[in-house]
Amino acid sequence: MLNHATTHSLNRCTPFKKKLRNLIYILVITIFFSCNRKSGELDLCGLGILKPYYLTGLDYKGGMYGIKEKYKKEYIPVKKGKNSGIVKIRFDVNCLGETGNFEFETYTLNYESTTINDSIVNQIVLIARKLNNWIPGTNDDNENINSFKFIAVKVINGEIKEILPK
Repeated sequence: MLNHATTHSLNRCTPFKKKLRNLIYILVITIFFSCNRKSGELDLCGLGILKPYYLTGLDYKGGMYGIKEKYKKEYIPVKKGKNSGIVKIRFDVNCLGETGNFEFETYTLNYESTTINDSIVNQIVLIARKLNNWIPGTNDDNENINSFKFIAVKVINGEIKEILPK
């Protein structure tokens, strides 16, 4: 049986436990949201509106040739594991030409969802992250705006065969 002193101590801990529980709740929520951010979080300009690259004129210094040259120079062919398919990368380019929010999907050569050797995917995404000569898209008033871009890299037997769009 609890005596009066013990009961009084338990009652004093209750507000502390509530505060501790609330603090833990806030920490869990904060950690949850910080861990679920897209990779390479990017500060977008203005209201954060994104337009497709083909509507804004978003371009890369050197065009697709410059992008292909970067992959040709840096990609190391991978001969092990599942090494054929398509890696599609989507990312944002803000009004300053900075990139972020990279996402990727992998497909078979018949455009069915699949997995591809991690070494291939990691290289392709890393090289896309290193593409840092973007010329921002513009609106009708010729002001730089945020855009999003897709790049699809076709890999056969571990070697890059094509990069789209052409």
